[in-house]
Amino acid sequence: MCVYKSATLAQGSNDGEAFLRCYKSMTMKQVGAVSNLPPNNINIFIPDGILIILFILINESDCTPYMFQETVMPFVIYVFTISAFALGLAEFVPIGLTDIMARGLGVEVEQSGAAVTTYALGATFSAPVLSALTAGWSRKTVMLATSVIFTLGSLAAAFAFTLPQLLTARFIAGLGHGLFLAVASSTAARLAGPGNAGRAVAVVFGGFTLAMAIGVPLSTWLAGVVSWRLVLGAIAVFGALGFIGLFVGMKDPVRSMPGEHIGSAAKNIGLLLNRKLLSGALVTVLAYAGSFTAFTFIAPLLTEVTGISGTTIGLFMLIYGITAAAGNILGGKLTDSMGIYRANIVIISGIVVVVLGIWLLSSSPVSMGVLVALLGMLTYAAVPALQARLMDVAERHVPQAHGVAAGLNIAGFNSGIALGSLLGGITITHAGMMYTGISGAIVCLLGLLLLLSQSRRGTVTPCQQD
Repeated sequence: MCVYKSATLAQGSNDGEAFLRCYKSMTMKQVGAVSNLPPNNINIFIPDGILIILFILINESDCTPYMFQETVMPFVIYVFTISAFALGLAEFVPIGLTDIMARGLGVEVEQSGAAVTTYALGATFSAPVLSALTAGWSRKTVMLATSVIFTLGSLAAAFAFTLPQLLTARFIAGLGHGLFLAVASSTAARLAGPGNAGRAVAVVFGGFTLAMAIGVPLSTWLAGVVSWRLVLGAIAVFGALGFIGLFVGMKDPVRSMPGEHIGSAAKNIGLLLNRKLLSGALVTVLAYAGSFTAFTFIAPLLTEVTGISGTTIGLFMLIYGITAAAGNILGGKLTDSMGIYRANIVIISGIVVVVLGIWLLSSSPVSMGVLVALLGMLTYAAVPALQARLMDVAERHVPQAHGVAAGLNIAGFNSGIALGSLLGGITITHAGMMYTGISGAIVCLLGLLLLLSQSRRGTVTPCQQD
């Protein structure tokens, strides 16, 4: 029976005043449980209206407004969401600012695209390698350290006045990105318990989705009317807010699980070199590289080739972000309904067609709007499909490497972003802005062919078709 219903039945009342009293009382206890404030003092600092909103967030469920589950999601998991929001902004905001940053730094647009590359490289390195090296640390210590690294790197990027300074700062910020995501997702699952692990991870990555759907387009618009440095500085502020929330709200350091100790670091790093896992992750790298070869430079493509105004770029980023959020859900459903193999074939084939369309139809604003929407949907539909695929490879060939496979796939996504932004810059230098689409299609096609080749050799089998 839900908390509120139990209370009202005991009181013999179901009126609105009793409902609000129950909201307020339960929320003060829950907030007090993850902070150092006595529950009776909570209301001094937090108004009644905010307490009610906090109760709804903490106890979100599929029940009616008067029915809540007894299992409470730890409040600190929502603090992880703030940090994930900052990470999402840091990774994708520069994509919409490549031309603006290039003018501010006095460099070519293909050179400013390296800000995306270096950040992704930092995340690529930290996700699998630093996760293994910090396996014996408390989870709170790791997340606080990564928050500091990310925040300082993002702040330094906002004050960078030369391209080398910007790239160095972005690489440092990326180090914090990869390690934080790897640790936060597993820690959230453990804090919530087995029955709520999936929901907890979804809450954490909800910050990423929110950044894509709202934060990135809004930041792109602000950078066009105010300053790109202000936008990068705001990302550092969100990182600092996440640090404060973790420091104050996460009382339990959450020690690593038995067996996750320093001595296992060498073994975990050795598993990263497993041939089956590496070849499986290469599909992820090539598929994402194909997408981001075209998307990294979408802002200058839209202004220089399609002919839209710079202030309209934010609208295209909004379209991309909304369809990306929908695509993440779609990818999970396709993987469940079609099976891992078929879902990956369909999604990667779709990316090939869309980025090829960007090359063919780049002069049409309407067509580009549709293609950008489809690119966002398919790129993020690939996330659950490719993740499930590599976990399946690990299950059948390296059963002890589930954690390593998850970190390796995160590294694969970021490697693909890094490679795509690099290839996009090379394409612009040697062929021209409008050819980023065909370059992306070729790279993504290589990933599709590799997937088909691996399926025939048995690295990936067309199993799980139901």
